[in-house]
Amino acid sequence: MLRSLRFSVASLAAAVCIGGSLLSPALARAAPIGVNLRVEGSTSTLFEGPVNTEAILPPGISTPSGGGPRPCDVKDNGSNEGFGAAAATPTAALYTAASASGLTFDASWSSAPLNDFFVKQVGMDVNGGAPEFPSWGYAVNYTTAGVGGCQFQLAPGSEVLWAYNYFNLSHLLGLAGPATANAGMPLSVRVIDAQTGQPISGGAIGEVANGVTTTIPGSQLSDAGGNASISLARRGVVTLKATRADSVRSNGIQICVHNGNDGTCGTNTPSAAAPGAPVSAPGGGTTPPRLAETAGVLGIRNGHVYARRHAPRVLAGIVRVPAGDTLRDVRIRLERRTRGRCFDFSGSREDFVRARRCGRASFFSVGATESFSYLLPARLSRGRYVYEIEAIDGAGHVTALVAGVSHVVFRVL
Repeated sequence: MLRSLRFSVASLAAAVCIGGSLLSPALARAAPIGVNLRVEGSTSTLFEGPVNTEAILPPGISTPSGGGPRPCDVKDNGSNEGFGAAAATPTAALYTAASASGLTFDASWSSAPLNDFFVKQVGMDVNGGAPEFPSWGYAVNYTTAGVGGCQFQLAPGSEVLWAYNYFNLSHLLGLAGPATANAGMPLSVRVIDAQTGQPISGGAIGEVANGVTTTIPGSQLSDAGGNASISLARRGVVTLKATRADSVRSNGIQICVHNGNDGTCGTNTPSAAAPGAPVSAPGGGTTPPRLAETAGVLGIRNGHVYARRHAPRVLAGIVRVPAGDTLRDVRIRLERRTRGRCFDFSGSREDFVRARRCGRASFFSVGATESFSYLLPARLSRGRYVYEIEAIDGAGHVTALVAGVSHVVFRVL
């Protein structure tokens, strides 16, 4: 049980402060890496998705409770102080996501020999309280670490989980299910303990909206084998999680819900010759089924006008891959127009560059995951923006750009 680790790890668990905190202007930068981060609060999921993060070198992070800027880079923390190379850490990943998402966050600093942060608050969840003293803790690849979050070196692709009340809970839940489902028809999902791979009974399956998981009416709790049967009535992409009172809620899974052969989720339209048959192409011949219209923008509203202080800093999206297909790459592009000039965001330079012609911004890769988030170096300046996502499947087919779905236009004033 996680409770048994409470006193040995809680004092080492890393922390950061975001609300009112600053990354020093003189902060040195190291090469960023991509990790998958999930932050589970007491009542909702605060963040879930890919994050580009890096070592936070001296002078480091300043937090309200930290007593000055402090580094978070492995080599300057704990018994590693002064030794080894700087590297990205779980706390650095949390800091990156929290600062980009506007989460309130606080942390205190533990001096030598720990030389590490101790999480005090993320969002509305603050350490303390009787009888169990709920607090923040973390796991990497679903394994509880024995050191603080600035002392653990992350590798690219690491699964990083931060959770509130971590040391008083018994399991880190994991959820798996199909990529697609037919509306109103039963489908099976499976709940496990992600630390051990063992099935978990008594898990409730819920739909996620704005980070809050609400149990699906009429759904079964998972049985002794971890299996649960549910049905989904609403068409479109649905995010599900598993919950149990004594456990950290699960990862989210996205299921594309269709209504028979309605042309969504990789199904053919009713006029198609047969399920799975090639689609007739204009002028004769056939073309294979595509991933078409399954890439979508998240978090940015089409046609919306943002104030400068609330301008987007995270470019996020989701791609639904039909059953039996594979995802080769996901690419994005961002164009800014201001005062009759156009600027394209360069993924290699991580900055806007002057464009020779408007409407010709280049796509750049953000990986091959079905959900992603790309953190911009700073909030967007004033101007008119076009943000687009395209996905490429295993056969090389590219998704269509669909207005309001994978192609959004917005302004920053």
